[in-house]
Amino acid sequence: MVIAITVGIVLASLLFMRCIAQMTRLSERPETSSPTRLVLRVNGPLFFAAAERIFNDILQRSENYQTIILQWDAVPILDAGGLNAFLSFSDALPADKQLLITDIPFQPLKTLARANVHPIAGRRTFYPTLEQALEATQSID
Repeated sequence: MVIAITVGIVLASLLFMRCIAQMTRLSERPETSSPTRLVLRVNGPLFFAAAERIFNDILQRSENYQTIILQWDAVPILDAGGLNAFLSFSDALPADKQLLITDIPFQPLKTLARANVHPIAGRRTFYPTLEQALEATQSID
């Protein structure tokens, strides 16, 4: 009986994580993109079950762009797995690409701060709003 309940709880947990992971999606912001700039909005939690898939998708989508702007206003959670996936993605970007992150909510911002994630000149920058990130990239376009 105890084994059956334990198996049921484990299966329910796995199904829950799968369901939550499928909730995390990317949406392109074509009105703000340009031939050299890709703007994507991340919708949903960036936790271990979803983050690797999301950042791999971003890496593939961004091949033909010099600048990638990620709007995180709809990212309620960034856990250690999501942080690791983000840092791996950031490191995997070619040297000629620039990554800008905007609109970071409190919990993901706190996770980034606790992990001592800092801007890297010419590679990774953080902006309070999408508008400010777009203004900063106007000279590039």
